[in-house]
Amino acid sequence: MKSSSAGLVKLLGGVLAAASLALMADAGFAQDREKPETVGLRRISFTDGDRTIALSMFYPARGDSAAEPFVFPFSVNVRVLRDAPALGGAARPLILFSHGRGSNGLLYAWFAQHLAARGFVVAAIDHYRANTYDATIAWLANRLWQRPVDLGAAISFLLGSADWGPSIDADRIGVAGHSQGGFTALWIGGAEVSAEGYRAFQEGWRNNRMVPEHLRRDLPVDPTPALGVRDPRVKAAFAMAPGIVKAFGMDEAGLRRMAIPAYITVGAADTQAPPGPNAAFAAAHIPGARLVILPGAVDHEIFVNECNEDGRNEFPEACIDAPGVDRGALHAAIGDAAVTFFRESLSVRRR
Repeated sequence: MKSSSAGLVKLLGGVLAAASLALMADAGFAQDREKPETVGLRRISFTDGDRTIALSMFYPARGDSAAEPFVFPFSVNVRVLRDAPALGGAARPLILFSHGRGSNGLLYAWFAQHLAARGFVVAAIDHYRANTYDATIAWLANRLWQRPVDLGAAISFLLGSADWGPSIDADRIGVAGHSQGGFTALWIGGAEVSAEGYRAFQEGWRNNRMVPEHLRRDLPVDPTPALGVRDPRVKAAFAMAPGIVKAFGMDEAGLRRMAIPAYITVGAADTQAPPGPNAAFAAAHIPGARLVILPGAVDHEIFVNECNEDGRNEFPEACIDAPGVDRGALHAAIGDAAVTFFRESLSVRRR
């Protein structure tokens, strides 16, 4: 399988290098004629049983309010207004965003801002016990199935909320994500893991002696909760550098079970979730999936916010790209592609 995956990437590399950029350029041309809305950001939380889950809500906002910008200490090119009044109007499509392993929703504010400025409501989740500020190995690994459960709980909360429900079109819900979040987007969208494959993943962590014994003995080994996590309310999935597809137990048969539109994109030089066994493998087996491989030295962290000098000094691996890689230009193209994809897949009219 390794050789066939590598061959697939090699074959697609030349074709998609031109085709992918042309597709993104077409999307960008269409978006250029649209005046983006002001974007508001509101931090909220909800309870699911005994769990408290945080959401960052991005939404079209009134541009005439006195709301102040939300401060992102390590990022540039993100401008959203904290708790600004919503713009109002008809109910809008909802996009859930699932972050990477041990990350958080605000590290992808550029993506949420791009969609919200074009009419979407975006709910960027901080996955329970698996985020920057609160994480344990159980939720980062063996309880990985909790991620799609988190997203489903967020959908239920938002649709039932007096504050958010009236502004969301319940028939137009999509999901996006990066890395583990990209995998989560495919998972909640209908792709399935096998019981044997997921159990092997869990056992790998249970037997990993680098993990302290008192933590290892509490790691569950039961694939049952990981099976059948699809949420039928999710109608389209946009996955950025999904990983690690095979290691989590998602095989060809499981991928073929995904029946909603899927858009998968990844950098050709991704070192954490290499295209061959991940994005390209998934796209080859998901019916009708679109695969866009970003050519050149585009690595895994291209999908997080652009960084200022403080960010580059504090988090060089996440913030500094290879020479010649323009993260801002790629964000604009990826954002436009996501807007086009969700509008087509969710039958959303431009406002």
